[in-house]
Amino acid sequence: MRKYLLPTIIMCVGAFILTMGLLFKFYAYPRLAVVPTDQNTTQIVQDPDAKFFDADNVKPGNGELTTTARIIGDPEASEQASEETGEDVAIWNSGQVSDNNGDNIPMDGSTEVLVFDRHTGEAINCCGESKNGEAVKRSGLLVKFPFDTQPVDTYTWWDSTVGQAFPVKYTGEEELQGMNTYVFTQEVPETKYATRELPGNLFGGSASSGAVDADRYYSNKRTFWVDPVTGVVLDRVEDQKQEFRYDGKTLNALETTSRFTPDTVSGNVEEYKSKSAQLHMVQSTLPLIFTILGILLLLGGLVLSLVIGRRRTADPEPDRDDDQRGDPVFGR
Repeated sequence: MRKYLLPTIIMCVGAFILTMGLLFKFYAYPRLAVVPTDQNTTQIVQDPDAKFFDADNVKPGNGELTTTARIIGDPEASEQASEETGEDVAIWNSGQVSDNNGDNIPMDGSTEVLVFDRHTGEAINCCGESKNGEAVKRSGLLVKFPFDTQPVDTYTWWDSTVGQAFPVKYTGEEELQGMNTYVFTQEVPETKYATRELPGNLFGGSASSGAVDADRYYSNKRTFWVDPVTGVVLDRVEDQKQEFRYDGKTLNALETTSRFTPDTVSGNVEEYKSKSAQLHMVQSTLPLIFTILGILLLLGGLVLSLVIGRRRTADPEPDRDDDQRGDPVFGR
C-alpha cells in the first residue's frame, strides 16, 4: 500500500514547491520592490574646476563647485496620500544647495516636495508637490529608475531647472565597483528659463548705463549609472552650460562637469549591492529554482504512479480454482 502512496506524496511536495516559486515572484517581490517612505540620504556632486558667474564680486569666476542634495522621506504624508489616491505613493522632501566659495551664502539653492510611485519612480500629480513653495506639475522619473529597469529608450527624466521631462536613452552596460549597471544618457536642449537683472556694463555698456534684464539659458547632458534591479542611480555626471544673454551679447553663468564624489558612489554601492542581490534572488533566482524543482517533482510523481500502475496490471492473478481444489487424498 505504501508504494501507491509515494507518488501522491511526491506530487504534493512538488505542488507546494511550485506554489512557493510563484509566491516569490508574484507576491513577495511586489511587496519588497518599493522605495522606503522614511528615506534619509545625502548625495554630493562636485566639479573641481567649474566656471561660473561670481555674484559676490559681480564678475566671472572659476573654482570648485559642490552641490549637496539632502532627501528626507515623510512616512505619514506618504501613507495619507496612498489612502487618498489608491496608489502606492512616496513623498520625499528634497533640499539642494550649490556652493562655490564655502561661505554662508550659497551660489544657488532650492527645496522641493517630490511625489512619485513607489514601484515605478514616476511622478504623481497630487499631495502638495512643489518647488520653493510653489505648486508644480511634474512628469517622468524624479529620483530613480523603476525596479527591474529595462535597457530601453522609453524613460523620461524630470529636469527641475526648466520644469520639463526629457527622454533618456540606453547606451550600454558597465561595471561599477563590482556591480553591473545600465548606462543611460539624457540631453536637455538649450532653453531659456529665467530673466535676471544685471549691470549693463557686463554686456559692453558703460558703468553708468544701469541695470538690464538678461535672459538666462540652460542646457545639460546627464549620464546615469543605474542598478537595473533596484533602479537606483549609483553614479551620475552632469555636463551643464548656462549663460546670460542681452542685446546679442553673452555672459557665462555656469559651465561645469559635475559628478558624484567617490565617497558618494562608494556609499551607494555599499548600501545597494546586497539589497540588489537579495531582491534579484526573490525576483528571479528563487522562483526559477522552485518552479523547476516543483515541476520535476510533479512529473516524477506522475511517472512513478504510472509505473506502479503498470506493474500492478502486469502481476498475474492467483488461480482461484487451484486454491479451492482439495487435496487429492484427504480433501474428500
